[in-house]
Amino acid sequence: MRDEDRAGAGGGPHDPWAGSTPARADSEAAQRWPRTPTHKDSPAPGRPHVVIEGRYELLEPIGSGGMGEVWRAHDRRLRRYVAVKGLLDRNAMTAGTQDAAMQRARREAEAIAKIEHPNVVTVHDQVETDNQVWIVMKLLDAGSLADLLRSQQVLAVPRAADIGHQILRGLRAVHAASVVHRDVKPGNVLVRDDGLVILVDFGIATFVGAASLTRPGSIIGTPPYLAPELFAPGSRGPTPASDLWALGVTLYEMVEGRLPFGGSEVWEVQESILRTPNPVPRYAGPLAPVIQGLLRSDPDERLDAATADVMLREALGGTSNAGPVKVEPAPPAPAPEPDPAPRVATPASAAPAPASPGPASPDPALAEKRPLTGLRKRGRVVVAAATCAALLITAGWFVTDGFGFGEKAEGSGTAGPDRQGDGPGTPTWRKKHPILRIGVKEDQPGLSERVPGTKDTYTGYDIDMAYKVAEHMGYTNKADVKFSPVTTENRSSELAKKTVDLVVASYTMRNDGDIDFVGPYYKAGRGFLVREKSSKYPNIQGPNDLKQLGVEVCTPQKSTYWKELPKLGFTMMKSPPTSYQRCLDKLLDKHSQVYAVASDDVILAGYESKNFGKVRRLETIEGTEAYGVAMLPGQPVLKREVCSAVRKILADRKGWESMYEKNLAALLAPQGPPGPPDLDPESCEEP
Repeated sequence: MRDEDRAGAGGGPHDPWAGSTPARADSEAAQRWPRTPTHKDSPAPGRPHVVIEGRYELLEPIGSGGMGEVWRAHDRRLRRYVAVKGLLDRNAMTAGTQDAAMQRARREAEAIAKIEHPNVVTVHDQVETDNQVWIVMKLLDAGSLADLLRSQQVLAVPRAADIGHQILRGLRAVHAASVVHRDVKPGNVLVRDDGLVILVDFGIATFVGAASLTRPGSIIGTPPYLAPELFAPGSRGPTPASDLWALGVTLYEMVEGRLPFGGSEVWEVQESILRTPNPVPRYAGPLAPVIQGLLRSDPDERLDAATADVMLREALGGTSNAGPVKVEPAPPAPAPEPDPAPRVATPASAAPAPASPGPASPDPALAEKRPLTGLRKRGRVVVAAATCAALLITAGWFVTDGFGFGEKAEGSGTAGPDRQGDGPGTPTWRKKHPILRIGVKEDQPGLSERVPGTKDTYTGYDIDMAYKVAEHMGYTNKADVKFSPVTTENRSSELAKKTVDLVVASYTMRNDGDIDFVGPYYKAGRGFLVREKSSKYPNIQGPNDLKQLGVEVCTPQKSTYWKELPKLGFTMMKSPPTSYQRCLDKLLDKHSQVYAVASDDVILAGYESKNFGKVRRLETIEGTEAYGVAMLPGQPVLKREVCSAVRKILADRKGWESMYEKNLAALLAPQGPPGPPDLDPESCEEP
């Protein structure tokens, strides 16, 4: 067992949303509850364990969920290990709700225990002790879907479709028992090594039509996965349709590598849904119509479970049986022609399909043009989606992440241009450097950002660019690319110390004898970020106001702005920090004397998006920042290979635009990408 709940806790200790939901019930006048074991109750050596009903010996806590703790326990009667979880949150109960809560918990346990389905965690027993209701479940040795996404970032479309279909099958069994799960998310989905997917954590489940035990207006669940109807005043509460919305969010996250709606608080997610109510998946292929149908804001227009089931089976290329979808590995793919389109990966989990003429990319807009009101209209969507899926699958549409790092089919040994495996064709740099070390920033939304809760997983435009460069250099396995966090102040010294081989971190190209550059791979504008509501400077409308008012501007040490802005008449912070994130922290601090942050427009746009309503961008000023891949001079082999990689990346306009659309379009230019910049001939001699 790992350190998280493998049988029903809300995602385990690595789940960033565990324990972060709003209050679940009236909090005043809390009743004194009979003591329920917690993590602190783990007995010291030699002390006896807590035993429930003389049968279930609680051995150790294995995770925390929305309604308390889950324990690894030993069933003394049947001599087996099980998971035991309490259904009631004793801290949320009052005298007025305690009896009703106990009655509801009994009914929930009974209903859940009746659900017998391979995609739903097995409940062995229901036990009531004093004022707690326990459910005894099968102890599962499996990793969560959240773990899988943290390690792989995105999943191949066929694998995501398979996992989504199994989640849906589990939900249909749950809904058939008149239970609503209420917390469908990757942390509550287990994926076994054999491919079986299991829905867990019914700690906050409820019955369809059950009387609410929470205050009017309070919301239960994990904010990014909550359906928009749950936010509305007078909401009828959770329904099977709200579970299906959460499935849509999960499907989107699997294939896109991010959530469709940003925000960590309920109001932030709600605002994100209002701003962009119809997110268009870029890499979902045949799953796009399913995802868009599930993410309809109006629950009456949302796909129902039966329709979604048909569409998912169509996306998989056929029907599935009661168990997980079993498919044979795809045959080796032929070597691609020179200058190929973005790589098409054929994962081992994908069903083989013969190549035939047809569109090679989806048209997600098709689903947007069809209203989804009622079963009759849903039927039209099924037909259209099935047609779309068939065309895409027969065209070999097994796209993974769109950037060349997909899951290879077993037996697929063809590498293609710039993807040599180990052997005589391996690039020279890789022969002596089996690991490519790349410096990146960890605090720039959209560009380069460390994924919360991880140590070495990053996301953003710069990250995709780094992987793409690595791929062209022969590092086709992501495990052979290691990222190290750098700042504006130390990135040059990290190269000098040879801690990293390259730096891809919004590094502006400049004349510097100590650093060599290849690029630009992107050009950013220059701008400022100010407080949205400032009592001292409420009328700042543009950059000239900053100069005239003498507003103190923050920007990191040794950045381009630190040298250039004083020449233009701006007042700079006397002791600048080492990163833009620290500048932002000072801007958000109402007691700070920093009222503006200077940086590139793309960096500022990311900060504005994550702090909606707190800060705003001013119009850009003259000049651009040309981002380049940095390295130490005097390394001709490395320089030649990076030049070749960046040249090919810029020449592949569609590939460049797809990276822009994935990471930056929503922040900067929804009307379309600006187009890749021209490679500076001085950075790389033309062949």
